[in-house]
Amino acid sequence: MYPLAEGEQLLWSGRPQRYVRRYRDYHYYVVVAIVIVGGLALAATSGLDYGGMVGCNAVAGVMIGFAVERNRERRGFIAGTTYLVTDRRLIFVSQWPPGVEVRWVQLAVLRPPRVRDHGDGTGTIDFHPTVSEWLRDQRYRSRPVWYPILPELMAVRDAAQVADLIFRRASAVG
Repeated sequence: MYPLAEGEQLLWSGRPQRYVRRYRDYHYYVVVAIVIVGGLALAATSGLDYGGMVGCNAVAGVMIGFAVERNRERRGFIAGTTYLVTDRRLIFVSQWPPGVEVRWVQLAVLRPPRVRDHGDGTGTIDFHPTVSEWLRDQRYRSRPVWYPILPELMAVRDAAQVADLIFRRASAVG
């Protein structure tokens, strides 16, 4: 499968060089830790019997399992992703076990790109998401397919030049 439309010109393609941990990826772990500590403190102070303690531990285990699985899924999604910048669109191609997923955003609708340098020759490019877009993205990072994505190019080499290329093309198109 080739995700470019007829007559569309590929300007740049790249892949994430690594998984970038950010503070916002840790907010889920903070919430899980607070719930677990609060639940265990409540269980200890309220004098729950053995069955109640087992239930609290089971809930804590399930929450930890969800946190670990969510992070594993994100890593897998990033590892199988390729970014394409064309003269009209920004395309995300993800190849992972269920199949190939292709999503795109028209360059004309993107906000100006912002680059965060990671200090190792890579950087992440985003497009100034609003708070509601960011919160929605935290919930639906890689699924479901029909949900709109928050465009972000994570840990790409020469991020400043790629962002400049996107900005120039978006200005020319829009």
